[in-house]
Amino acid sequence: MENPNYPFLKLTLDEKFPRLLITRRPEYKTPEQNIYGAFLPVGMARRLLDLLQRKFRLHPCELDIQGNFDAPCPEYFLHRCLAPCVERICDRMTYLDTVEIVHLILSRQSEAALKKIDRKIELLAEQLEYEQAAEWRDARLTIEEITNNAKWQINAAAMNDVITLTDKDDFTRIHLTTLRRGKAVGVLDFQVDKKTSEQILPDFINGFYQFYAPKQIFVPCDFPSRKSLEEKLTLNFGHSVKILAQMPEKLPPSVFVTQKLAAHSFKHKNYQTSVDISAAFDEIKILFDLKKTPRRIECFDVAHLAGKEIVAARVTATSSGLQTEDGLVWEFENLSETAALAAAVRERIRLLPSKKDLPDLLMVDGAKPQINQVKKTLKEFNLGNLAVIGAVKPPKAHNQISHFLTQKNTRLEFNRRSRAMNFLQTLRDAAHALANETHRELHSLVQIFAVNENAPQVKYLLVPTRYAERGGDAADLSPIRSLTQAGEIILKTKSKRQKI
Repeated sequence: MENPNYPFLKLTLDEKFPRLLITRRPEYKTPEQNIYGAFLPVGMARRLLDLLQRKFRLHPCELDIQGNFDAPCPEYFLHRCLAPCVERICDRMTYLDTVEIVHLILSRQSEAALKKIDRKIELLAEQLEYEQAAEWRDARLTIEEITNNAKWQINAAAMNDVITLTDKDDFTRIHLTTLRRGKAVGVLDFQVDKKTSEQILPDFINGFYQFYAPKQIFVPCDFPSRKSLEEKLTLNFGHSVKILAQMPEKLPPSVFVTQKLAAHSFKHKNYQTSVDISAAFDEIKILFDLKKTPRRIECFDVAHLAGKEIVAARVTATSSGLQTEDGLVWEFENLSETAALAAAVRERIRLLPSKKDLPDLLMVDGAKPQINQVKKTLKEFNLGNLAVIGAVKPPKAHNQISHFLTQKNTRLEFNRRSRAMNFLQTLRDAAHALANETHRELHSLVQIFAVNENAPQVKYLLVPTRYAERGGDAADLSPIRSLTQAGEIILKTKSKRQKI
């Protein structure tokens, strides 16, 4: 069973200088990985991480920090990192002491965290280190805010989960909604092989509730091991957990409504059935006035930084769904975004010239300029009759679609109820994600320093990741930290290029 989850925070205690990260797929709890959560609504994990990073400044670096660097990176000068990479600035004992305070906060041991901070403030005041004492005073205020402000009260043990099962053909959908004070704060969907409810429910509850448990779990029917599961969860998480199988008339109104709506609210894109997708393709034919129902659709998108270092990606969909293993990526230099999009289409046709491999519909992320440039490229290969449509983003909202442009430049407003438009957005999102992921791998904003007699000179430098590793072309400059690890990215880049 696929097991997506709510966001968690984790401390990487297996590292010499631990980091605080967000994860949706936590490992089993071990002494090396402290897992905290779940956090709902889902944006709460990011807001809490940002708050803790601003106040306690655990390093976010992916390099193997040993404390032997000569000077810190700009994150230290911007007060976003303690700089454990330079031992004379922050030694390991000092750093681990801060990690312990963060652990106490996330473990809801605020009183213990406040006592440690009070002791730090006293010692710093005795040593006349008033500036550092003031920083810890501000950190103390942050802990009090997290403890006392209602917006940070994110204890999963005070929430209720509602599980609903829906049978479909040869599988069952599990719809899980988390309620807080009667309002939905989280929704997850799963798909499992079709079995009886008495088989599905204990397996799901055992597998899903590994890292947190709510106050109550409402299930659609009773099953033999319900009481023993209650006892197990209560023992594992240290608070009372109830698994309730009640008649509809005895359910709280919010739970009853959630169960009734569950069958209509399954929206997880990865679990669309072949029947759903086939219906979407039929609708695409009608919406975009195509001569026949498309057999294969290809979407192209580009990623760039300030119009430079452009990466283009192609993702394919057929009536069986997204063909994620069929993605292609190209890297271009000295081309505009529109020209790079057309160049990617040109290279794709050269790569797979066979008529049977050509799509029935091309979709590009863009408007008239992008469509016209791609059409011009298609004419070079006598493919002027190939339909091209555009997915247009609203201003300052790159993860949405405001409207589509048909091959006749007719505007179709995005309709969230349209199965076809939702599927096309899924396809566009996949191409967008592939282009951006590859761009991040290929190009890193490297933080570098040059040591002179006065002070370290710190700069930012955007370079291809393959040139960013220590000892590269910039022999007089040493990269301290990049957004990615150069060695890993080089291997991924090579594998991608071999596929292309």
